[in-house]
Amino acid sequence: MKNSLLVFPFLFLCFLPNPLLGAPEPLLDISGDKVVTGTEYYIVSVIRGAGGGGLNFISGRNEPCPMDVFQERSDLRRGRPLSLFPVNYNGEVGTVVYDSTDLNIQFNVQRPRCNEETTVWKVDNYDNKMGAWFITTNGVIGNPGAETLQNWFKFEKVADDLNVYKIVHCPSVCKSCVKLCSDVGIHFETERRLALSHSPFMMVLMKVSDVHKLRERLNAII
Repeated sequence: MKNSLLVFPFLFLCFLPNPLLGAPEPLLDISGDKVVTGTEYYIVSVIRGAGGGGLNFISGRNEPCPMDVFQERSDLRRGRPLSLFPVNYNGEVGTVVYDSTDLNIQFNVQRPRCNEETTVWKVDNYDNKMGAWFITTNGVIGNPGAETLQNWFKFEKVADDLNVYKIVHCPSVCKSCVKLCSDVGIHFETERRLALSHSPFMMVLMKVSDVHKLRERLNAII
């Protein structure tokens, strides 16, 4: 990451603060419930239809690993369950996660495709060919500081009525560090891969358990 910053200083991204931001508030899912540790969630597009679906990971750009985070094309696909780990996470289940606060994001998988790598999100080094900083896997959870800048993300609210958020990479875990500061959006030229972008991916959080309950109700009716 340091090399990328030195070679491409003109691509340093820094946007104005979100006008809705104030003191951090509990992160809320689409049902209005507080987001907590130890619970699985889907991150899905707030836009129906052409907006695409949830988030998953895909190979191809870094054959064979690490995997890149991408968005499912169909809004019928929820993607892969995720867990959130706030910067002050101590292993306790049920801890409330706050918006505008550093956290780690991890895909939950039983059998990772890359056995020796994690499914924790991180910002990859600058891709010269594609001209973007993509969101990839093989990050680490915790250990906030200069060595883990790539692994930290935040959720910032953009609409109060629907609990709509955007994902931001602008780590606060090292005040003196030179860092990237950008929204996370969709790079449509590369299989809808997530990357640092001027156009944020507008999303909501859905509890995996709520989706399963809805499916059970529908199956009972059918």
